[in-house]
Amino acid sequence: YGVTPSRLRLQLALQQKYPQAKWAVYEPVDLAANRRLTGSAPYYKLEQAKVVLSLDCDFIGSEEDAYRNIRGFSKNRHLENSKDEMNRLYVVEPLMSLTGFNADHRLRLPASAVAQFAAAVARAAAKSGLDIPDLGVPAGSQDAGYVSKWIEECAADLAQNRGTSLVVAGYRQPLAVQ
Repeated sequence: YGVTPSRLRLQLALQQKYPQAKWAVYEPVDLAANRRLTGSAPYYKLEQAKVVLSLDCDFIGSEEDAYRNIRGFSKNRHLENSKDEMNRLYVVEPLMSLTGFNADHRLRLPASAVAQFAAAVARAAAKSGLDIPDLGVPAGSQDAGYVSKWIEECAADLAQNRGTSLVVAGYRQPLAVQ
């Protein structure tokens, strides 16, 4: 993420007033994990996504860059004529969030179960022909049939929209999920 002009002005003003002070930045997204996976910091192109799967990621609420994510996501949420298609949002999260509130399909799971869920979706999507690496997470037992059905339908939707699907993982999730 780049430094905004306002943030830079604030940093310079504080540096002039308090020359001994040190500027520290906390990024809620595990940028090191993302850089290991992709080579750069995350930059979601939500305006291009027809299907979004959010894995414990409140991208329109508490995650970094929410203002830009809201703008991008909302571009495909309103219909202007009968031929327009609205994007779909699948959310898996432990507690209700702003992103979950806007979901078309929401599944409440403990935060500790999100990695197994992500691995199950990846395996199901790979059966549909998507080239997805193994996440290194062992298969878990599904407590209820609705979770298995949810996984199959979500994976099928992601696979059907290859190239216009986006999966985002929250900063609280381990590297395997990210």
